[in-house]
Amino acid sequence: MKIAFWNTNKNIKINDLLCRIIDEKKIDIFVLAEYNDDCERLIQNLENNGIIMEQYFSPGCERITILGRIQNVMPGNQNKYYSIQIINDKFIICGLHLPSKISSDYRGRQNVLIDAIIKDLNELENNLSIEDTIIVGDLNVNPYEEGCLEASKFHGIPICEDAQKGARVVMGQKFKMFYNPMWNFFGDFKFPPGTYYYNGSNSVNSYWNIFDQVMIRPQLRDRFITDSLEIITDIREISLIDGNKHPNKTISDHLPIVFEIEEELK
Repeated sequence: MKIAFWNTNKNIKINDLLCRIIDEKKIDIFVLAEYNDDCERLIQNLENNGIIMEQYFSPGCERITILGRIQNVMPGNQNKYYSIQIINDKFIICGLHLPSKISSDYRGRQNVLIDAIIKDLNELENNLSIEDTIIVGDLNVNPYEEGCLEASKFHGIPICEDAQKGARVVMGQKFKMFYNPMWNFFGDFKFPPGTYYYNGSNSVNSYWNIFDQVMIRPQLRDRFITDSLEIITDIREISLIDGNKHPNKTISDHLPIVFEIEEELK
């Protein structure tokens, strides 16, 4: 099961690139944020190329659009900022787009949403006896920031060996963990060192950010194909970066990510 995510930055002419990514990367599920192109036309264009996809039902979710080839999909809880879907009765996928840092009181608003997401996911996991859960989207914070790392939030641990403990007790309360493989992209040993570039005047500025992330419950690690995780910088003959090696804002200010999870252990 190959999954992609892209914040398309309200580009109203993005469908051709989406078709190229879906075809070249053999995408089964595509989670989109800020998608403003014509979804019906996208589905028709895919069908014309022999790819059958449908838009998954996400009532009330304004910031996330999800397309997929998989037909056995049921919606879970929906919110303006996130859509939860149950895939083939055995996977839970939460596609999300949290408030931007430039919005007022973004940290407080993010915390409220993250609390709601974690509550919804924990309840769904308990009700369905499923813990094969995937979070993917634009979190608008880096993996090392509190929203991603704090125990009461996503609790996304960078080292799978530690995450496989499953949970951690803080102040007498038990918090389940996610494993966050996106930590591996930081630094300049390989390109690109992030999914979003920002050259601001704040006293703390890392320039490159990894706002677009995937996190998985640690029990999915054996089915997570490590080499499949990538930040896409070009698709066929089209580059998604500009001459400065930053995301090409005429396309999108974010770079897409893709990864694969085996549906069954071999």
